[in-house]
Amino acid sequence: MRLMMPIVFFSALMLAGCQTGGDGTGAVPASAVPPSMVATATAANGGPMDVADLVNAPAGTGRSQMLARGYRIGMEQGQTIFWWNPKTTICATTVTAKGRYQTIGTAEARYCGQNSS
Repeated sequence: MRLMMPIVFFSALMLAGCQTGGDGTGAVPASAVPPSMVATATAANGGPMDVADLVNAPAGTGRSQMLARGYRIGMEQGQTIFWWNPKTTICATTVTAKGRYQTIGTAEARYCGQNSS
């Protein structure tokens, strides 16, 4: 059962990336983020406050900014990157589509390679 949770999570995350916001921009709404993404120091849209401004940023710029803001890559899964910030202990996720960060959210620390204890 423990092995199934990551598979279910990633499947749901990948499906969430297929949805659009309905406004023609192709953005994935924050409501499409899987419920297993735990909110910690988040903005109204569900993303970490310190990187919320990177939604819709070009992927290259977003990546550079994540690194500059103290995040490091914990894991990559397709178009989703899990970022760990050791200072804030936040596991952030970015989902890239059409070359831009479509959503930024948070996830449990274990998805960033951290022990939950």
